[in-house]
Amino acid sequence: MSMDRGPIALCQVRELKKHFPVRRGFLRRQVGAIRAVDGVSFDIFPGETLGLVGESGSGKTTTGRTVLQLDQPTSGRVVFEGHELTGMQPDALRRTRRHMQMIFQDPFASLNPRWRVGETIAEPLDIHDIGSKPNRADRVSELLELVGLNESFAGRYPHQLSGGGGGATATGRHRPRPSYQPPVHRRRRAYLRPGRVDPGADRQPAERSEG
Repeated sequence: MSMDRGPIALCQVRELKKHFPVRRGFLRRQVGAIRAVDGVSFDIFPGETLGLVGESGSGKTTTGRTVLQLDQPTSGRVVFEGHELTGMQPDALRRTRRHMQMIFQDPFASLNPRWRVGETIAEPLDIHDIGSKPNRADRVSELLELVGLNESFAGRYPHQLSGGGGGATATGRHRPRPSYQPPVHRRRRAYLRPGRVDPGADRQPAERSEG
């Protein structure tokens, strides 16, 4: 259900706040708070891209983490596809996260250095139990092609990738939906992406995919 009249937004954020307590003393009593996010509101409609612009430390990443409930908000509301995320039960929240992901500015900070690219991209398929194991291997190949990498990259480790290859791997991992799902999901996935991923030298020419 929409919080406002008019076209229904894919994601609605109202008066979102995230305050981190400041504690001091032997008993670690709270003496203040850092207001990382303080009263942010916005709508994201299907097919739209929203850019959050601000200097370092202004709360852009914290806003994204709080919208996805990776950080619990101090107050405010987040509604995604008509479902209230704040206070949602863990199992329901996990299912919802299949349709909204966060790609960090530094892809290598979110890649396990001990995992090959293929294992990294397959991880969300395993977590969400998407498809059978043979189908997951095919899906990994599809995702590599989708982000402009050939199948040989599946066997590489993060340290063997350029910045563009790391960014492509992170992008592929955050698109786990199988090709046999309804096409509407291809248009409705929401991405909160602080920063920019440079395509880099090891990206192959590829058609722009629908985000």
